Amino acid sequence: MIVKLPFATDTLAVDLRGLKVRPLEPAAPAGAADLPRLIRQALDRPLDGGPLAELAHGRTDATVVVPDATRKIELAAVLPVVLEQLARAGVPDRRVSVLVACGTHPPLSDGSLASLVGPVPSGIRIMQHDARDEAALVRVGSLTDGSAVRLHRLAAEASLLVTVGGVRHHYFAGFGGGPKMVFPGVAGYREIQANHARVLRRHGGELEREPGCQPGVLDGNPVAEEIARAADCRPPDCALCLVPGRDGRPAFAAAGPWRTAFAAAVERARHWYEIAAGRFPLAVASAGGAPADATLIQAHKGLDAACRFLDEGGEVLFAADLSSGAGSPDMQPFLDDPRPSAIMQRLAERWVQYGHTTLRLVSLTARYRVHLVSRLDDALARRLGFHPVSDPASIVHGWRRTRAGDMVAVIANQPVFPRLRPPA
Repeated sequence: MIVKLPFATDTLAVDLRGLKVRPLEPAAPAGAADLPRLIRQALDRPLDGGPLAELAHGRTDATVVVPDATRKIELAAVLPVVLEQLARAGVPDRRVSVLVACGTHPPLSDGSLASLVGPVPSGIRIMQHDARDEAALVRVGSLTDGSAVRLHRLAAEASLLVTVGGVRHHYFAGFGGGPKMVFPGVAGYREIQANHARVLRRHGGELEREPGCQPGVLDGNPVAEEIARAADCRPPDCALCLVPGRDGRPAFAAAGPWRTAFAAAVERARHWYEIAAGRFPLAVASAGGAPADATLIQAHKGLDAACRFLDEGGEVLFAADLSSGAGSPDMQPFLDDPRPSAIMQRLAERWVQYGHTTLRLVSLTARYRVHLVSRLDDALARRLGFHPVSDPASIVHGWRRTRAGDMVAVIANQPVFPRLRPPA
């Protein structure tokens, strides 16, 4: 078997002939052949409530919250359909805003932003959320500990709020999309950090990972449960939830109140991307190509997913471009000293979400031997516990010589996850 792993905007061929191979593939179909039609049907026939054009009728303004470039949902094809519905309802272009839900991610350049959203009518305002811009935030409620939930003014005060997001497994929040488009998507930096800090808990005086914070887990997941409560402080009037197909393009769409649409998308994501498979001594996997493999912050999610199918101490050949490095300057102090004890000490003093990302990375490279094919600086890769390789064939050749009887799991495109429960 010769497998082609997505790598940036290209592919990386790995020759696995001579080895026992088990492809781990989602049940998802390819993305919709007519994506605008899929979106239009979802908005015209929501799972609950009225069609978007009906909801928008008589509204004085509208804000459409969309994901940033780290989330691939073919936004340039999806957004025009949403905007058409608003125009059809009589909402003037000059009263429509497209708000990019950056969360704590850095903003896009003007060129990248234009490429992300595609062509839009000239009167429509396009804004990128900045979680640290205190002047743009409006209080809409409180978190569990009583601290404020603040959202970008364009979302909090919109006469009509529409969210567009991709629903897929998230490595500690259960699933992405849905309520995450509101919180943390357009929330304040302090409350985002407070929420994400729930991924760790104190046990016996020490910090440890909260066991409920896992991909596919919503109930009993303190991060996911608080995200849902925060989103309910300013729920979208219409949430469009998309699930990707095996090629990464949307293959399923549901619209309506966020809880209804999100629940339908979650069930579809479970059905397509959770599989019944055991554990394997060896694996070959990709972070999924651009944009998922550009940074450590994004690419490590693919590694986390692949390692869930590995025996303890197993080996994985992992391909990720990583040409953009960490992905946030907030991660740098943890990369400088990525020892788990040093990371835990820093997090105990002050929570920084990308400290936890680094901790997760080094915990994976400590448990498994991760052969990394990337453009990341070799010294940094080794400091994080990776085994950088320039030629993946050398690793596969070694497996043929010493481990020809071992089964190799192959996760070539979209990440899959161990099934948490029998399908409905």
